[in-house]
Amino acid sequence: MKKRKLMLAVACLLSGASAFAATHLIVDLRSGESYEFLLKEKPVITYESGDLVVNGNAATSYAIAKVKNYHFEDLGAGVPSVEVSHLRIVPLDENTLQVENAPQGVDVVLNSMAGALQAQTKVDTDGVATVTLPQAKGIYLLSVGKQTFKVIRK
Repeated sequence: MKKRKLMLAVACLLSGASAFAATHLIVDLRSGESYEFLLKEKPVITYESGDLVVNGNAATSYAIAKVKNYHFEDLGAGVPSVEVSHLRIVPLDENTLQVENAPQGVDVVLNSMAGALQAQTKVDTDGVATVTLPQAKGIYLLSVGKQTFKVIRK
């Protein structure tokens, strides 16, 4: 029932897309952290097993108890974000993720669910790191400093 209500709410929100062209999905956590996702297509948001799941080129999930709010927003085309405190994970293509607004020098690590190292890099002076996803379908863990995200390769 909750899933149906959530999907209905998202459908209603997207039906007004002609008047409001959302460019980002913003997920605000109760801890004060906020995450922005660049939207190239209509997003699919589901509620599964107590998690808010954002599907796209890279799917990320959050424990619903830790989510304060999520919303769609038009942050403008070509205007860089002034707010540096928001960590962003942006799919560049089907094989590449870009981490933005991360602290310089922080380790960015991609592991399989079994713990095998798949990719490792450091955030550059601009707060950016690029990670290439493995070709194999599966669930991976992307760690940016002390924050970890679930990435699903379909």
